[in-house]
Amino acid sequence: MKNTITARWLLAGAAAALCLAVGVGPAAATGNSVTVAVGGTSAQALHPVTATTTGSVKWGAPTFSWTCTSAKIPSSPVSEAHGGTGVTDFLTIRALPFQGCTWPGGTMITALTAPATLHVTGAATSGSSDVVQGHLDDLTIVSSYAVCTYTVTGSARFAFNESTQQLAIEETGFTGNLTISNVRGCLGQVRNGQAMNLTMNLQVTSPNGAINIS
Repeated sequence: MKNTITARWLLAGAAAALCLAVGVGPAAATGNSVTVAVGGTSAQALHPVTATTTGSVKWGAPTFSWTCTSAKIPSSPVSEAHGGTGVTDFLTIRALPFQGCTWPGGTMITALTAPATLHVTGAATSGSSDVVQGHLDDLTIVSSYAVCTYTVTGSARFAFNESTQQLAIEETGFTGNLTISNVRGCLGQVRNGQAMNLTMNLQVTSPNGAINIS
């Protein structure tokens, strides 16, 4: 009997190891397979993009809310739109610093610390006036100043307006898609495990032309 139980444990362990080896586990964030054209061409290519906010950035935790005056996708490191057919990673943001983030007692330094990727989840037609829905995944944003440090991770909903080339980040309602962790200090204004809201509008530009999703 003891040998039988031991054998079962060994088999279970081997199966678990095999699952890890072949990548079985939580699925990576993804979206619809779409065609992305930049400047009128859907040839497979990476197209550099930059962006600046058209207004203030609004943050919110259940116990506190605050703003940053602006944010931007800079020219370096290069963020890119992924042109081509069968595209699931529509756009990769490699840097996103925030400016003028006001907190009690100081200005919070806030920035994206790892690449984040946009995935399309809504409908997209061959026209050039769609407002395409999706989510911005793999977000890791760190904020810090003298008496506070915290990290925001997760995903945020977006809407991309093809006519205006504006990317609206619209994560509201404390859904838990974005959560707070690694809190040190912070005067009790944010706490580990809390959901986070984030809203901002980014005017996206590529030197190769307008971005269209279908």
